[in-house]
Formats: sequence, C-alpha cells, structure tokens
Amino acid sequence: MQLFPLNFLMYTVGGVWRPIEWSSSVAKLLYNMFTSTILVLLYFLMVTQFMDILFVVNNIDDFATNTLMFLTIVAVTCKATIVVVRRNAIIKLVQTLLKAPCKPRDEVEMAIQKKFDKFIRSCSIKYSLLATSSVTGVTVRSVLNVTQGYLPYRIWVPYDTNTSPMFLITSIQQIVTVVFVTIINVGTETLVFGLFLQTCAQFEIFENRLRILISNKIAKYLKPVSSNKGKAIISEYIHHHLSIYKYAKTVNAIFNQVLFVQFFGSILVLCTSVYYLSAHITESESATLIVYTICMFVQVFVYCWSGNEVILKSMSVGDAIYRMDWPLLPVNDRKELLMIMMRSTLPIKFTSSFLITLSLQSYSGILKISYSAFNVLQK
Repeated sequence: MQLFPLNFLMYTVGGVWRPIEWSSSVAKLLYNMFTSTILVLLYFLMVTQFMDILFVVNNIDDFATNTLMFLTIVAVTCKATIVVVRRNAIIKLVQTLLKAPCKPRDEVEMAIQKKFDKFIRSCSIKYSLLATSSVTGVTVRSVLNVTQGYLPYRIWVPYDTNTSPMFLITSIQQIVTVVFVTIINVGTETLVFGLFLQTCAQFEIFENRLRILISNKIAKYLKPVSSNKGKAIISEYIHHHLSIYKYAKTVNAIFNQVLFVQFFGSILVLCTSVYYLSAHITESESATLIVYTICMFVQVFVYCWSGNEVILKSMSVGDAIYRMDWPLLPVNDRKELLMIMMRSTLPIKFTSSFLITLSLQSYSGILKISYSAFNVLQK
C-alpha cells in the first residue's frame, strides 16, 4: 500500500498483517501460521494473568501491578484480533483514499497529501521511540527477575514453573509476547492516528478544490455558460464532501471496539499506576512504571488530539466557504454551497462506543476522572 507503509510494516513484523502483495501460497500459509502463533501467545498471557488475579492475588499492591499489565494485554489482544478479522475492511478503507474523489489530482493536492503523510510518519517514528524506551525498561526488569528466579510477569498456570525447563520456556514466552505486544500496540496507535489525520487531509484538499472552482466560476460568470454544466460540477464536490464523512464513519466502525477497550482500560490504568507510584515512589522498579504511565498519557493524548483536529477541520469548511467570493455566484450555485455549509455544522466526531468522544475536552475529563479516582483510592 502506498499509504501508511511504516504502520503496516509494524503490523507485518508484529504478525497480524500479511502483505497484500504476496502471491505465494506457501508464504501465505507460513505467515498465517505465524499469525495464529502470535494470537495464541497473546490469549495465553491474558488468560493466565486473569487467573492469577482471580485466584492468587491477595493484596492491593499485587493487584495494582498485575492489573496494569493485564489491562494492557487485553487492549492489545483486542487490537490484534480486530486487525486480523477486519483485514479486508481495512484494505478497502485505505484504497478509498487512493481512488477518486479522494485521490489528489494536481501538484497542489499532492503537496497537501505529502505534508500530512510526512507528519504522520514523523509522529509514528517519535511514538515508536517512546514505546521502545518503555519496553526496553520492562525487558531489562524482566531479565533481572529471571536471573533472580522469578517469572517476568505473575501468572497462574496448571503446571509447575519451578522446574528449570518450564521456568525458562515460560520466561522466554512472556518476554517474546511483550515485545510483540509493543509492536502491535504502536502499529495500531499510529495507524488509527494516521487514518484520523487523513480526514483532515481530505478536508484541506476539498477546500482547495472548492476555492479553485469558485474562482473559475466567477471568471466564467460574465460569459455565456450552461447552468447544467455548473450544477454538475458542484454536484461532484458535494459528493466528495459526503464521501469524507462516509470515510470517517467507516474508520470509526472498524476501530470502535478498539477505542472502547483502549479508553476504558486507560482510565483504570492511569488511576492504578498513579496510585501505586504515590505509595512506592522510592522503589527502584518505579522508574519503569513512571515511563509506562507517561506512555499511557501520551497514548490517550494522541487519540484525543487527532480526534479534536478532525472536529475542528470538519467545522472549518463552512467558514472557508464563507470567506470565498460566493456572493458573485449564481443563485443556484449559492444554494448548493449553502447545503455544504449546513452539512459542515455537524462535525465529524470519532467515538469509543458510548464511552467517550475523542477530543481535547474529553482528554481533560479523563485526567479529572483519574485524579478523582486516585483521591478515592488514597482514602
């Protein structure tokens, strides 16, 4: 795919995205086996951690630390499953941006598209580096736990992990799984972020096309011109405007469950991690948890900021049209522009089911909820 090459590369390395250009049946079979193995590792770690919380944990500190990892694994398992199950829908969604009316037509539109592609890639790299620093600290701590005779992460399994072979196998399995968890997580965060911002790119392209159209129509208004021809041209732009809304609706439909699990888990994780840090700030392992908490704040912020940008951009279309020389147009053209302006008063909003609307206001609300819950836990 021409769009999101870095993001889909992360998915491929993470084992949840077979490249669409592969034609070999053997390669497809081997990669499908690889995907099945990754999913089994994710579900195994998720189930065993839940069993440990259910049957073994007996104090608040263990519950806090185990819950942090468990909620992360649940979120990533959901993301991996959604990507595998809805692979065709994601391919179709990306291909929508590569076809008319969304595909750039000239150098100006190509420059707009490249600007957003470059920004998405830059943010993806920076976010990857942040996640890498987090997983590096977690991996180092995991290796230290193994050298001291402890599993990297607490789990409950129906076999004895104290024996040397099973202990080593289980430890390696956990460390490898967490590495793949990070890759899949970063791939999903940056892909959804990119899909959100592509909506902004489409609106900017749409405004540019509309500005050129109005300028051309004003120039031709003094000359004899068929009104039917003008009407057909305006209709194309109305279709493009509606197709952007349809694209955004499809993005939300594909990743709706991912966003719900992510934000529901994030609220719990932020509350729990801040509470644990307040009680164990002087301990050496708190450094890793601090980095993890920062990553979680950034993770939620990335979703909310990109969603907020889409809201602002979708509402700015009406203002952009109003600043154009629309009074010089024929009455029929002004009516059609008015339809676009009225549609833009209903902004595009990405939501995580019924839980939250992705915006900076919602991010502020999450921080307030986390702080309130933290105060309750302290009491």
